Formats: sequence, C-alpha cells, structure tokens
Amino acid sequence: MTTQLFAFEQALKNKTKKEVLAGKLLEMIFTGLLRDGDELPSERELGTLFGVSRETVRGALGLIAAYGLIQVSHGAKTRVKRDERQLQRCSELIPELGNLEINNYDIETVFDSRKVVEAAIARKAALYIDAAGLKEMQVLLNQQKELFNQPVYFQLSDKRFHKLIAEYSRNDILLAYSEELYAYGLNFRRAVMVKEGSIERSYHEHVMIYDALKAKDPDQAEKAMLNHLHSVYITTVEAMDEAE
Repeated sequence: MTTQLFAFEQALKNKTKKEVLAGKLLEMIFTGLLRDGDELPSERELGTLFGVSRETVRGALGLIAAYGLIQVSHGAKTRVKRDERQLQRCSELIPELGNLEINNYDIETVFDSRKVVEAAIARKAALYIDAAGLKEMQVLLNQQKELFNQPVYFQLSDKRFHKLIAEYSRNDILLAYSEELYAYGLNFRRAVMVKEGSIERSYHEHVMIYDALKAKDPDQAEKAMLNHLHSVYITTVEAMDEAE
C-alpha cells in the first residue's frame, strides 16, 4: 500500500462533481483499466453508470481532454489516448495519481488481501444494504447482461458493482482498501475479458453475490464473494503466464 494512505481518494473530496468524475476516469487510465484506443460509453451511459448528469459527464470529459488523454469528436465515440508523455505531464499536474502503486506487489499478496477485505465487506453489506442499493445493483446487472462482448464498458460497470457493495459495508477504511486493491493487474484483466465466456462467467458470479445480499445472508455473501475472487485470481494468473 502507499505510505500516503488513500491519498488519491482524499484529494478528490470537496471538488465539483465533474472534477471527481474526471479524477476517477483518470485513475482508470493510469491503472490500465482504460487503454489507448478504447472507446468510452456514451455520455448518457457514463451518466447512468456513475449516477451523474450528462452535463457533469461532458464537463469531466472536457477536463480529461485538456490533458490530452482522450479524443472527443462530435458524432463519434470518445476514445482514450494513453500517451506516456501525456501521462507523465498529467502526473506532474495531479501528484496524487502517482500514489497508485498497487501493481508493485505480487499477485498472491494482493489477492490474499482482497479475500480478507472483500469477505468482510460482503458480510457487512449483507446486513446493511437497503432497497435502494439492491435496485442500483440490479440496474448494473441488467447492464452487464448485455455487455458480454464489450470489455471496456463491462469493466467500468464491474468497478462500480464492487464499489457499491463496499459502500454498504459502512466502513470507509474497508472501502478505501478495496478500491486500491481493485486496481491491481487491470492490464491483465483486459486480456482475460476478451476471452470468450469470461464476462458471462463474471456476470453470473455477480448474480450469486447479489442474491446473497438480497437474502441478507452474510455467510452466503462471503462465500459468493470469495468464489468470485478465486475465479478472478485464477484467470489473472493465466493471463500473466501467457504474457511472459
């Protein structure tokens, strides 16, 4: 973990909605979740995904475009421009992005940590999640069911899915740890997501987590989360081995 614990998240506080959203999208670009040439979902889809207005999305994209990290064209999809020189310039202007160091750890260390943190999150979320949270999860699942061939959009939705569960743990430390751990190996996760059946498998694992949370069953929620994390671990290791 970084010595400046959760510095990136803390730096986003007290900013406008468009600045917060821009920061989150920049984090995804820096960690490799979003790659050079990726097409972003539409403004409407991003607004739905992050729970903000299209105006907020448009403003956030404008801020990122000013750093030269996306290309916004009228009548065409917005594309990521993940240029190393621009990334360096952006990190100099926004120092908190330089604190995203989770990829310096080995995969066993990270996933051992994820199992501890997210098992606790799942148990607590099963106790605290309410009708509004379950409804938002269902919306995300409905999206994911249509995204089996859209890895970029699915990963954005996947990130929101895991964060939503963590938010219902009612524990800010667990939430912050889970977000930092999620960033590990995202470049390899992209390699996994393009494989046939991978997104569909993750979707069905998400459904099992949702069902356990809806049933208010902490034991089953923990089991479903650990099963999902084991699947993510195995496929990530396989992608890493193939890349060697």
